[in-house]
Amino acid sequence: MKVDAFHNIQLDTVHRGLTPVSYEESLAAFHGNHLPSTSLKQQISPGFGSSSSNPSKRPLMFQLMDFFTIPEFYLLCSIIEFFERGHIGYQPVHIFRDVSSAVARIHKSGLLGLNIMANPEKYIRRDPNLPIFLRKLVADGRKLFLITNSSAAFIDRGLRFLIGSDWRDLFDVTISGANKPGFFQHDSNSFRHIDDCGTFKDWKGVKSLHRGHIYEGGSLQELVKLTRWNAENILYFGDHVYSDLADAANLEGWTTAAVIPELEHEIQVNNTTEFRTCSAKLRYLEGLINSYQHVKSLEANSLLEHWQVERKELRHKTKVSFNKHFGSIFRSFHNPSYFSRRLTQYAMLYTSKVANLLQYPLEHVFYPKRTALPHESSW
Repeated sequence: MKVDAFHNIQLDTVHRGLTPVSYEESLAAFHGNHLPSTSLKQQISPGFGSSSSNPSKRPLMFQLMDFFTIPEFYLLCSIIEFFERGHIGYQPVHIFRDVSSAVARIHKSGLLGLNIMANPEKYIRRDPNLPIFLRKLVADGRKLFLITNSSAAFIDRGLRFLIGSDWRDLFDVTISGANKPGFFQHDSNSFRHIDDCGTFKDWKGVKSLHRGHIYEGGSLQELVKLTRWNAENILYFGDHVYSDLADAANLEGWTTAAVIPELEHEIQVNNTTEFRTCSAKLRYLEGLINSYQHVKSLEANSLLEHWQVERKELRHKTKVSFNKHFGSIFRSFHNPSYFSRRLTQYAMLYTSKVANLLQYPLEHVFYPKRTALPHESSW
């Protein structure tokens, strides 16, 4: 299901397995259409250092926040659908834990990485503008750094495919096995110098970080100490709101940017004539309903009933323009989605891919757009 920024459930997105749940059943199950904040507290995917290993800190509901969790949740929904169709009794929490443990095992065992490295063309989308953009930054004297939870062997294979064999010459600092979000939260971890295969080169403490070398572990505090970079001059890209962006923004004051591939589809839909026409009709209709709701007459009541039905149809039409099950990832009808709220809380910018910034001069400054508050509706 999808929840808006104010913890209200978008009732037409509730599913049991792969089957939609009726409004009435959803309202009964959740005792209304609002979720308490304790159900939606911040957490990380079980495959990446989740607090879900501690039962006392486990959230009541898990948030789908990135691409990593899409296969996990589809598997989870498919299994529940199988049990439901077969009329087999089950405990939802046990299915969730088993699926999460299986996904975590695939990541931690390295099996997933090995399959991707064996066939990068199948799993990795190459952007021809990415190496152009990175080399443009380096040529202008900008310093680049990479912080990833992946192994050294995995990032070497992936970046050779994306950028070329000289990828390490572009990055002033390369950190593998970072264990984010722990990288941002713990200040006692030291860097270790490793080779392309992840083997330790020596047992000496790392006193400085050099371009072309790969390091493992470490922490945000150690990175700041060794590089002496000014937080005000850093732009940090990540694809997970919590494990990448939240602590970087809150603890160190970095300027953060989110990479959201789905944004391309969202913009395409927003720019279609059909969607724009439907949205304009919906806004006009809601204005009529707002103006006529206090008119006392049989004719007005009849009109209002008709308009409410038409409004419901238009809302559904705008929703399915993005995705027939859940609609836009950024909106729950007229409200921002819960994901959108968290995104704008921790990311100063968001884009579908890093290389989109190639369209702007390196000195370009992005100024935030003024958002009208309810009492500023005439602006």
